[in-house]
Amino acid sequence: MLRTEPAGPMILPVRDVRVVFGLKTRHYEGFVRYQVAQPHEFYCPMDALTAEHGHENPDMRALIARASATANFMRLP
Repeated sequence: MLRTEPAGPMILPVRDVRVVFGLKTRHYEGFVRYQVAQPHEFYCPMDALTAEHGHENPDMRALIARASATANFMRLP
């Protein structure tokens, strides 16, 4: 914790970053065909992110499972 407000620029290391990008369907389809995602990047169609009950979609559930920090471990204690 900082005891006082920084007076100048402050640089902090970031240990873990994961980003989910929601793209319009046409952009998503083009991206999937021709690009390679970085290990910390996850992509899905925006419609899947905003869909009612989207959290129940098996594909969305699988994407979030792969993006979670627990996915880095063989098994959890």
